[in-house]
Amino acid sequence: MTLSIVLLYLICLIVGILVGSTGMGGILIPPSLVLLSGLETHVAMGTTLASFMPMDLVGCVTFRRMNHLPWDKAWPITLGGALSAGPFALINTNLSGNFLTFLLALLILFAGYRTFKPVKVKDESQESFWLTTWGLFWIGAITGTVAGLTGAGGPLLAIAWMVTYGLHPLTAIGLSMPYSVSTAITATICNHLNGNIDFICFAKVSLVELIGFGIGVLTVSKMPVAIIKRIMGITCVGLGLFLVFKSLIWQI
Repeated sequence: MTLSIVLLYLICLIVGILVGSTGMGGILIPPSLVLLSGLETHVAMGTTLASFMPMDLVGCVTFRRMNHLPWDKAWPITLGGALSAGPFALINTNLSGNFLTFLLALLILFAGYRTFKPVKVKDESQESFWLTTWGLFWIGAITGTVAGLTGAGGPLLAIAWMVTYGLHPLTAIGLSMPYSVSTAITATICNHLNGNIDFICFAKVSLVELIGFGIGVLTVSKMPVAIIKRIMGITCVGLGLFLVFKSLIWQI
């Protein structure tokens, strides 16, 4: 086993821990697959999205048992994500890898920005439109578009969006689980039709992510979320800047 593969598995483990404790981190997998495993950008994005399914299925059960997965709010965001992720996964194959890498870099930078910027919580006496049935549907649809195009980023943006408008962070993470399952299933079907999934890599990556996810859920009550978010923010900003430089200067 080469050093690059060991590093890739370590990143997958860390991502699993981050997703289990904060709901964020999956956006780091696609560039890691490109840089460390040599997968082509479209295949890396398709493989990443497929790898989230086992982890998110376990997350649905876990957060439901923790009473942080209300079904009345879960179905609209899940439906919105399912309807948008698949079609945009089909569009993905017609876009250049360089463009998608640059888009992914911008999303990673945004992710880092959101982890450092304090969230403004709205007045809870009046529910925001974005936390109503239609609002959650559009959050799912818009961020599902991102997930379909890039293979990641949808749950992260959805969680930040919901928390910004006053939803409890753990509930936002819980809602991201069935949403992620729906976007992963629809996009994976389309990615498979386009030949953009490496199933051997999928099996290995998803297993490591699942192990990390279990660790993250078990330690979330003991580890300050602020520290995890800060680590993720630093990683996102550094990797995002590197990918911007690589896509603009090296023309990958």
